[in-house]
Amino acid sequence: RLGEVNQGWGAALLVLMNERMAITAVAPDGFDRFLEFVKSAEIAGQLLRDDPQVRDRLAHWYSQHAGVDASYMRMLTAVSKGGMPGAEGAVGKLIGGRMNQDIANFTLSLMGEAGAVHDAATAMEQAYFQDAALFSPGIRLAGGTDEIMRNIIAEQILGLPQEPRADKGVAFKDIPSGNG
Repeated sequence: RLGEVNQGWGAALLVLMNERMAITAVAPDGFDRFLEFVKSAEIAGQLLRDDPQVRDRLAHWYSQHAGVDASYMRMLTAVSKGGMPGAEGAVGKLIGGRMNQDIANFTLSLMGEAGAVHDAATAMEQAYFQDAALFSPGIRLAGGTDEIMRNIIAEQILGLPQEPRADKGVAFKDIPSGNG
């Protein structure tokens, strides 16, 4: 048993908050790897760091990276003081998960055919971005979908009203199901 009878939702929320915190901690990794890749990689004899489109994406993702990092530090501070991570975990997860997916897909498109080869022994950069491209959609589901994160942000950070629900105030065990 994880807690007192009829207190399961609190335990489930705790697990979800911890998942979001862990996902937010991992999210900045994609940016750091992209930055290192861009500094030295070249395509058709041109350094990627000199490409205006790459520089634009780099600046955009840097601002997102800084925000996700600040969000994570805020959660760590709350936990270190004996508190619970708050709704900022939803912000970090929403932005970080999407950012990592975008970075992986963009980087693979820059690599062209080399991005399609999966040989971790000879192509560590490609392998990382390939794995990230395949794994990141799952990260956006873990701990709550993007839509759930947006609802949390709307209600708990922006103070908007909850969406109307027919089952509001009804215990889960009392909600009618299709099983009779």
